[in-house]
Amino acid sequence: QLDLCKRALEENIIVYLGTGCGKTHIAVLLIYELGHLIRKPRRDVCIFLAPTVPLVLQQATVIANSTNFRVQSYYGDGKTPRDHENWETEMAESEVLVMTPQILLHSLQHCFIKMDSIALLIFDECHHAQVHKRHPYAQIMKEFYNNDMVKPPRIFGMTASPVMGKGGSNKLNYTKCINSLEELLHAKVCSVDNAELESVLAFPDMEVHTYVPLSQSNLTVTYNKELDRSKLESERILRESLYDFKDSQKKLKSLGRLHGNLVFCLQELGSFGALQVS
Repeated sequence: QLDLCKRALEENIIVYLGTGCGKTHIAVLLIYELGHLIRKPRRDVCIFLAPTVPLVLQQATVIANSTNFRVQSYYGDGKTPRDHENWETEMAESEVLVMTPQILLHSLQHCFIKMDSIALLIFDECHHAQVHKRHPYAQIMKEFYNNDMVKPPRIFGMTASPVMGKGGSNKLNYTKCINSLEELLHAKVCSVDNAELESVLAFPDMEVHTYVPLSQSNLTVTYNKELDRSKLESERILRESLYDFKDSQKKLKSLGRLHGNLVFCLQELGSFGALQVS
């Protein structure tokens, strides 16, 4: 974590580490190390982007509990500032602003926030930033970041998987995604050797318990017969009431699927479990 933080102080990087390896901790260390750039009364701030509201709240709490910076969170809850005056107040009073990317994109488009007032820009789950995508991460970088800026923000990205969607095992696709990510974020992907990680990570103790299916009680057998009877009766009613063949086949198929699911739950979960499912 310290090695990667040191690298992040020198250049834009994307930290590629598995879940639970401390990516957020590296980000907090970096904020602390660059604290002299955002500490009030300076006008510059750190903006920490997270793609979902739960992540925004979680990361804001982590930063607030780990540092003494003034932290605020912003997302589409109706309380986000909506004009220049309110955003100026927020920028003047806060040092770390944690928000969803859509909030920052909207604020940049309306000049509520300017890119040159951001000292450190952090992208959580940064694999969403792909050149060919319209994700807010991509729009922020394509429309507002320029290496020729007098004072471009330091970029720090975090991801547990740099590949979006399927194709992670395809070497060509993997390389393409990495290159796209690095190009868009103007950063280099950095990681550590797996052997080095394994020497310090804590792994859970594993216990394997064999699952044994429930025995067929008399009650279960009775309910199975009742379900079969109900299915046959329902099929009869459907055939008599529906004249459209395609619609009839579609509903009969759904009925068969429902019956199969209930029988499965009855056999695997017992009568109480099947009742909750139904």
